[in-house]
Amino acid sequence: MRLLQRYITGELLRVFVMVLIAISILLVFVGVFQQATENGLGPVEVLQILPYVIYSLLPITIPATMLLTVTVVYGRMSGDQELIAARAAGINLISLLWPALLMGASLSAGALVLTDRVIPWSIDKIQETVLLKMEKIFLDQLRSDHQFIDPQGSLAITVIDVDQKTLIKPTIRYTPKSGQTFTIQAESANIHFNLSEGVATIKVVGGYIHMSDGRGAWIREEEYPFPLPLIDKQRKARHMAANEISKELQEIKQKEKERESRQTIATAMNLMTGRFEEFTKQDFLELVQGSGTDLQRSNKLKTEYHSRFAMAGSCFFFVLVGSPISIIHAKKQFLTTFFMVFMPIVFIYYPIIMLSMNQAKNGALEAYWVMWVANVLASFIGGYLLWKVMRN
Repeated sequence: MRLLQRYITGELLRVFVMVLIAISILLVFVGVFQQATENGLGPVEVLQILPYVIYSLLPITIPATMLLTVTVVYGRMSGDQELIAARAAGINLISLLWPALLMGASLSAGALVLTDRVIPWSIDKIQETVLLKMEKIFLDQLRSDHQFIDPQGSLAITVIDVDQKTLIKPTIRYTPKSGQTFTIQAESANIHFNLSEGVATIKVVGGYIHMSDGRGAWIREEEYPFPLPLIDKQRKARHMAANEISKELQEIKQKEKERESRQTIATAMNLMTGRFEEFTKQDFLELVQGSGTDLQRSNKLKTEYHSRFAMAGSCFFFVLVGSPISIIHAKKQFLTTFFMVFMPIVFIYYPIIMLSMNQAKNGALEAYWVMWVANVLASFIGGYLLWKVMRN
């Protein structure tokens, strides 16, 4: 029995590795091309991000690869009558499926680790490469044109020359979203890009700052942060680890408690003082309604958190459905069986996942249960198919 299980495990691993390498090679060029197109990366930067793109694609390729693997291995064994011979020898068919089920469960755990730990790290590395490219473009433009103007018009820099990262006699004009415009004229300045903070820090040495209201002051040595263009300071949910998501959800929950506390105090004060007109003012209404941005962010974070576990578990559920179907059809030509299994997954499983994700992000349904609907459906179908295989 152990020899037979080792044989099946060896076949599963051999096919899985070969198919995973083939699919990864095909998809990695798509991922690299997308990153290069979006961020204007050159050949050197493309080679730098290549390993990190591979990591980010693995959670997508692993479930499909595992499905194809069990289809190939069990379809061939069933087509060659090996499974019938095993049953004739008194071997339970479920024991022959244990290697695939254990492998599917292990890959689900591995996919979860990849999604939760490795992918956020790889995304940060890709963004660091993009940042270095952005910094180089910024300095090259200053060196050649002697000026840089932010497309949004909030920042304008002119220089006499650029020596590595040092700006020679720069004039910096900045208009924040809320506040007055200020202009800095300096002898020199050093610029540093900080991706984690989403800012570019300019260290001014020997200069004068002039405010739009007429005030001004001499500068001996001062640092000024400016927001980086095209960098979103708020990280996307899929780029965060689970502990980071939990921490931010706790912060949003705490903010909501503080808002409710302020609302209670404001309501009590208005009732005690008889200032009933305050209930119709915009400030009080905003306090009652809360921040729609925080609610949307909370829904997205909850959806990402629970979908991460549900999507990682798809490896196991694909094995649960694919293995008995392969045995039932008993075809050596595995592609027919593979597409017979894969098409319902493409047109039923993933649409349910996308619909559940959309409903959870909108707050219509709770993410902790709706993200598991597709997997529960797959488990029922897989259980029925296994029962059918055991009967026949």
